[in-house]
Amino acid sequence: MTSKLPIKRALAAIGGSAGMALSSLVLALCLMQRATLAEYGLFAFLLVTQALANGVSNAVLGSPLLIVLNENSNVKINKVQSFMLANLIICISFAFLQGLVAYVYSEKAGVSAVYALSAFATTLRWFGRSYCNNSHQHRNVVLSDIAYSLLSLFGALSLYMAEKVSLASFGALTAAVAMVSTPLLGKEYLKQQFHKVLSSNLTEFYKGYKQQGKYALLGVLSTEGTANAHSYLVTFLLGPKAFAPIAAAMLLFRPVNVVYGSLTQIERPRLRQLINNKQEDAKKSLSRFFYLNIFTWSINLIFVVIVLSFFGNLYWKDSSSFHLVQIAAFLLAFITFARALKIPISVVLQAYDKFKILSSITLKSCLVTLPLVYFFVLNFNQSTSLLGVFIGDILALILLIYIYSKEIKTHD
Repeated sequence: MTSKLPIKRALAAIGGSAGMALSSLVLALCLMQRATLAEYGLFAFLLVTQALANGVSNAVLGSPLLIVLNENSNVKINKVQSFMLANLIICISFAFLQGLVAYVYSEKAGVSAVYALSAFATTLRWFGRSYCNNSHQHRNVVLSDIAYSLLSLFGALSLYMAEKVSLASFGALTAAVAMVSTPLLGKEYLKQQFHKVLSSNLTEFYKGYKQQGKYALLGVLSTEGTANAHSYLVTFLLGPKAFAPIAAAMLLFRPVNVVYGSLTQIERPRLRQLINNKQEDAKKSLSRFFYLNIFTWSINLIFVVIVLSFFGNLYWKDSSSFHLVQIAAFLLAFITFARALKIPISVVLQAYDKFKILSSITLKSCLVTLPLVYFFVLNFNQSTSLLGVFIGDILALILLIYIYSKEIKTHD
């Protein structure tokens, strides 16, 4: 395997990610224009909970399955199906959680039901993407992403033109789109996921969880505490309406975050194989990962500046809270840049099976971020809570650089 990330694969990954980000942007923009701030804030918070589901799936399923699928020995089908059964359990769990959140804040059973279905279908598709990326079936991922993006855009625009924009209709749309685009991940994945999976057991999953998954899960939960502490604290303390300006700023940076995630999924298994073959190749691939992240961040930042400078009134209708959107966007620019530097180092450590070390780093970062975010929310305004997130990300970046230099670079 070459150290160089193929240009076509990189463009396909970024293109698919950009399409997914664009579809989310259009969905949110439609709600901004046609729904209340509280409804938009709730929709944005449900996207945060969906991202948590994706992260947990990556940790307890994707991380150990990466090791299994890239072993030199043949992989037995029951070994993989154990992870497929665990995936169904995780999908059901997050469907219940998201349905509960939707009901608590909307007080509507219909809204709760469609977002529960959406959570199940979206989490299922996300693991399918991870499985295909880990087994180097990148073409299937691109096809599924394209279908997801186009169907989301067409559905959102259709609902907007028909004046049917609501929390319920958009929940039904995201559920339907996820269900339609999942089969495009390929027959192999679908067979593994559904054929006799209920007759399998969780033994192999538990083995992977003990070796890599539990550390990766601790890392995800503490990372969530660092990255999205403001989302949870602002929503729980002040309500979805207060979260709406921050969510609007976060939406503008969604393209770069989605690209980060997509590149992570395709680079992690590549780096694992490169490490097994030749150390120098892995280092070259890491450098390219840095450059792609920074390039994407730069493009996204230019887009944000243009939108808020020239189209601010169109993007955000509530002029009384527009300054909160601007403050949040300013801080998010620094946060996303720190993550452009942090993510490649983290992925390399994952490829080296350093999940325990990574979990300790993210836990330390989380313990710093949570009290800072809480302090800023109570004493200033909701947007300044992002300053606590930035400080936590900088701490994590410093620790990652130190561990990489100590554990990896010095052993070259």
